[in-house]
Amino acid sequence: MASASDVAADLETIKQKFVGKWKLTKSEGLDEYLKFLGLNFVFRKLAAAASCTVEISVEEDKICFITHGPKTSTEVFSLNTEWELKDPVGNDITAIVTFEGGMLVNNSKPRGNSKAKKTKVTREICVGAAGKVEMVMTVNAEALVMKRYFDKQP
Repeated sequence: MASASDVAADLETIKQKFVGKWKLTKSEGLDEYLKFLGLNFVFRKLAAAASCTVEISVEEDKICFITHGPKTSTEVFSLNTEWELKDPVGNDITAIVTFEGGMLVNNSKPRGNSKAKKTKVTREICVGAAGKVEMVMTVNAEALVMKRYFDKQP
């Protein structure tokens, strides 16, 4: 278990690297992932065409993700602490977010009799061509991998 000073240092790094507004620019494997979750053709096509931004903030010991898109969602959590929420299709899950190797790592599993899938989501900051800062979100669910790319907004 991370000490309080380790968590404070991790939160400071998260503030420096992740805090801000991020706009979705590209997705890879989205349709396959949404099929895996059980979404029908119409919802998958709507999701693929939708614009999305994510706002990340840190207040005291809490991290907040606000996702704006067809459906706005807010997730507020503490590092290294289990919390309960819903997956993208409304199934009950339990998740824990850690900070490992400079990445935010979210491991989630079904809660109770939920039909949710066990999933690992990592978010990392990369610097691409011409110094462009990008957040790459990788979703691993069984053998499936989906990636979403976000550009940092001014």
